[in-house]
Amino acid sequence: MATVQSPPEINLTSALPVKQENDLDLVALTMAALRLVNPWSVDTSNKWSQRIEPGTPEAKDRVITLAEVSLHDTPKDCWVVIYDRVYDITDFLDEHPGGDEIMLEYAGRDASTAFRSSGHSRIATKALDRFLLGELPIHERMYRRPGGIRLSDIPE
Repeated sequence: MATVQSPPEINLTSALPVKQENDLDLVALTMAALRLVNPWSVDTSNKWSQRIEPGTPEAKDRVITLAEVSLHDTPKDCWVVIYDRVYDITDFLDEHPGGDEIMLEYAGRDASTAFRSSGHSRIATKALDRFLLGELPIHERMYRRPGGIRLSDIPE
């Protein structure tokens, strides 16, 4: 027959000493900050009133955030970021020589490292122009900004 053991009772003779002068209540401070900036709220509204046409001349002037890119991560709507530029590769998924699985792995995310490491030619890099939607804002860029990662073969 098994016996059940209960934890020993702990009796504190007095409350634990707490210094009130210099101690901050970090939990209360964090909760107050979260009330001001709610990190769990994501604006899922479509920022573009019309469909963005890839490869148009005005695409170079368009600014698209990573949050907006992350909303396009399905086989029917697939955007990726390569070298701080945003591309709509939805129509190219079936044509890609390496298959659509590898491209869908990076759907809605930055694919610069995967693109570079797979050894794409200059022709493949140039072919991206027809899928261009826009660029990331300067504060979200890694390559095309002052002090960013320097690579000699990034397309202009």
